Amino acid sequence: MVVVDSAASGFVEVGGRRIRHRIVGEGDDAVVMLHGLCSSLETWANNQDALAAGGRRVAALDLPGHGESSLDVESGSLDDLAAAVLGYMDAVGIRHAHLVGNSMGAAICLALTDRAPQRVRSLVLVGPAGIGQKIDSSVIRGLVGGRSREELEPLLGVLYADPAALAEAAVAQLVAYKQRPGVVEALTKIASSRYAGTPSGRQLRDVAGDVPPLMIWGSEDRMIPPPAPETVVRAGVEMRLLPGCGHMAHVEAADAVNRLIAEFLPR
Repeated sequence: MVVVDSAASGFVEVGGRRIRHRIVGEGDDAVVMLHGLCSSLETWANNQDALAAGGRRVAALDLPGHGESSLDVESGSLDDLAAAVLGYMDAVGIRHAHLVGNSMGAAICLALTDRAPQRVRSLVLVGPAGIGQKIDSSVIRGLVGGRSREELEPLLGVLYADPAALAEAAVAQLVAYKQRPGVVEALTKIASSRYAGTPSGRQLRDVAGDVPPLMIWGSEDRMIPPPAPETVVRAGVEMRLLPGCGHMAHVEAADAVNRLIAEFLPR
């Protein structure tokens, strides 16, 4: 994983919370990228600039409770996090966007789509949580509660098919983040949230299809194993399986993921 230079990122106030973000590129065609649990905007370091090169404005942010953003996650529910993302879009002048999310970030994309479908042009879901696939809860518990390198590094390794893809910088960044007072409490709230349902009473998997979605899965995802394509693919829903990749397919196969996203996004 390439770590983004902190000088290239900044902060914006959203509902009284300080949100760290990075925007590259220009234009009315916007992409907003959402990371997974215990991650940060750096997870998109090998994707953000590549997508912006296609003539888009591409934003990535540290979700509440993550990275260098405020640790105020309210209830920690997907709906509250989706509301925070909508507030962020308002703050930076993005009226509607293509949403790209990994794992929990993908679930937030779906919750946001349920909440405000008029703000979403399309969805790209990388190893999405919340659509019915079983999540390795032991890894979640360890990532939420762990603080030391000895605890966290083996858990991060589960997210990759190739252990060599786990960069030292990513491990060091997570360990440093977990030392922030209040992080464990914030993550515990989020991890306790139900990922399947929305306040409107719908299942997240049923939201996929409200706007055009592309699902991307690593064939060797041990965190959220890929479903049989016939269980998720239907009219308007596409799925691509990337061989030799784990849960972090956008890191392990960045070029392939960037190509799939660029080809999928409508103009």
